Amino acid sequence: MKINESKHGFVVKKRTEVSELNATMYEMEHIKTHLKLAWLKRDEENKTFGIAFKTLPSDDSGVFHILEHSVLCGSQKYPVKEPFVELMKSSMSTFLNALTFEDKTFYPISSRNNQDFMNLTKVYLDAVFNPLILNKKEIFLQEGWHIEATEKPTYKGVVLNEMKGAFSSPREIMMNALNRALFKDNCYQYVSGGDPESITDLTYEQFIQTYQKYYHPSNAFVFLDGDVPLDDVLELLNQEYLSSMEANLPIEGPIYQQPVQISRQVVDYEIGEEENAENKYRMAWGNVIGSYQDYEKVIAMQVLSDVLCGDNQAVLNKALLEKGLAENVYLAINDGELQNWCQLEVDHIKEENLDQVKEIVFDTLQTLIKKGIDRQQLDATLAYLELNLKERNFGGYPQGIIFGFQVLESWLYGGKPEAHLE
Repeated sequence: MKINESKHGFVVKKRTEVSELNATMYEMEHIKTHLKLAWLKRDEENKTFGIAFKTLPSDDSGVFHILEHSVLCGSQKYPVKEPFVELMKSSMSTFLNALTFEDKTFYPISSRNNQDFMNLTKVYLDAVFNPLILNKKEIFLQEGWHIEATEKPTYKGVVLNEMKGAFSSPREIMMNALNRALFKDNCYQYVSGGDPESITDLTYEQFIQTYQKYYHPSNAFVFLDGDVPLDDVLELLNQEYLSSMEANLPIEGPIYQQPVQISRQVVDYEIGEEENAENKYRMAWGNVIGSYQDYEKVIAMQVLSDVLCGDNQAVLNKALLEKGLAENVYLAINDGELQNWCQLEVDHIKEENLDQVKEIVFDTLQTLIKKGIDRQQLDATLAYLELNLKERNFGGYPQGIIFGFQVLESWLYGGKPEAHLE
């Protein structure tokens, strides 16, 4: 295909060679609705389709998480109660799921069979553009929340119950607290999956208004990977959905968070009745390390994470574990968003040792800054990381699915779709 060539209502905007994958990236746009499409054309029999929407939470209601569940509960063309479950039984898919992230929702599928691939694509497109939720409030009540009339009325709902489970994790609670502190002016301060305390504030009317605003072609990003039947996909998109729709104003954002100064915060979490609370304290520090464009910095931070906390002999672990002041130290790199950030956490500390742990952590880091890090250890970590990057072994996930995630981690913010594939 050539630049500016038109096909089924789409125009080719850009063509880029991705030499490391022996692939060509085609960027297209639907002329009428401005839906964006990226096709990674390569010799890969596992065909991948995914449609994503920029979904920016403005509260902790988990509305986008509930929408992710709900649109897969039947559509106009496929009005069965649980098409997702039926597909799992009969499809030859190699991947079939939907995922809610902090600023996007992604509906990806993958299959080696052309007909199966097209069938899955049809079901997913009808789910996101023609869901039964518009006329069936009971789907919202089932997937979101409702009051169950028992002896003692209780709140129930698929997402509500799921997030109650998530909020039983101390690490989840700590990460949410860090997000609120670091990103107090943009959408990342909110729990995209939903805070159980706030999910029950969401009304059906707000739920539908959110769907109508965000689940629109003008806010959609379609990703294709492999030897897909491109003509069939473009024709399906245009004839069945896009040709009858009008363009909307684009969803703006997310916005960059300016640097913040924060003080110490204390957050409580529950432990079991039989557990001893003596050494259950945790400490964490968070820092923004750059934007989605600073991919090299993210790689460098992954190297540092391994060197500092990769095993019990790593510098920070050793400094604390040898003194018996903690049971675990780790440095997590949270990327895939507009701004990447890191989280340094120390677990299982006694209250009287909190100040000592903080002092050891920062003294150790200052010493490393002044004296440097062992070069042999760095070289070993870099060699291991390079091997993993070249192998592209994604633990059983089809490559196209992971490539879809990586493309969105730049494309969603106006960057090059291929930026994180290199």
